[in-house]
Amino acid sequence: MAFVTATNNIGYADMRVFVTGWAEGLLAALPIGLTIMLIMSVTVKPKIERFLKS
Repeated sequence: MAFVTATNNIGYADMRVFVTGWAEGLLAALPIGLTIMLIMSVTVKPKIERFLKS
């Protein structure tokens, strides 16, 4: 998603600016993504598995 966002907002005209924008977007979203992944795997997934077994 960081790649697509950087492509839409910056474009490919200046690759240095594009790579910088891509890296900043990736690093900004990484902690949020890891937090959501942890919450889903620890809390939501077990509840869904229990529901599907019943």
